[in-house]
Amino acid sequence: MNSRAGQEAALHEIVTALRESASAVSSFTGSVADGSAKQAGASALQCVLCRLAARSAERSLRTFFSEFVNDPRVRENFRGSRGFCREHTPMLAQCGEALGVAILYADLADEIRRRWRSKCAPQKRTLLSRWLPAAEAPICPACSAEADAEARFAAALAHGLHEDESLWELLDGDGSLCARHVEAVAATASPGVAARLLADECLKMDRLCAELEEFVRKNDYRFRDEPWGSERDSWRRALLRLCRR
Repeated sequence: MNSRAGQEAALHEIVTALRESASAVSSFTGSVADGSAKQAGASALQCVLCRLAARSAERSLRTFFSEFVNDPRVRENFRGSRGFCREHTPMLAQCGEALGVAILYADLADEIRRRWRSKCAPQKRTLLSRWLPAAEAPICPACSAEADAEARFAAALAHGLHEDESLWELLDGDGSLCARHVEAVAATASPGVAARLLADECLKMDRLCAELEEFVRKNDYRFRDEPWGSERDSWRRALLRLCRR
């Protein structure tokens, strides 16, 4: 797939996900929403690029276990990465077959065992060493796939916003992008698109700040009898909007 075709495919995924989010949020906020609609709506509150990147990481894991487990170079790289991170390890139960996990982690356990046996007991850190930067940890394979997907989707969205005015309407929802991905899209967009995006997102952040302040106020015993509005779930939306990698 060439670069342009890949960008168009990524943009199509973004548009589809944004439309799904708008529909799910509408169901979520309806007064007669059933349990399944509420669950879908709650999921839709997550940043669309976060969801798409996580989906790409899951696809990458499935491919990893179905096609590359017995590839010597892949297994060597996996040993070098020292396995998957704490966030992505639970995905292995759904994405990887038990045999593939056993094969890879047998290699990893053996590599760790040999490394431990080849070294003396770790020395205590000196005062100087405490100020030195720690060695960079090897990157988790799923984190690498997710980061690549995030960069691809951010670039596709930046290009799409420049070319298609209708995309701005799809981004109008409060939870379309988290703060980290707003900055990622702005960083790769043209100056005009970046300025417009940041201005729009500042207005959304204004609303979120106001809702959080109202949530705090209504938790004061003096105002507890006041009815709740949209601020009721503002703390949950803040967690999703302001998450970091």
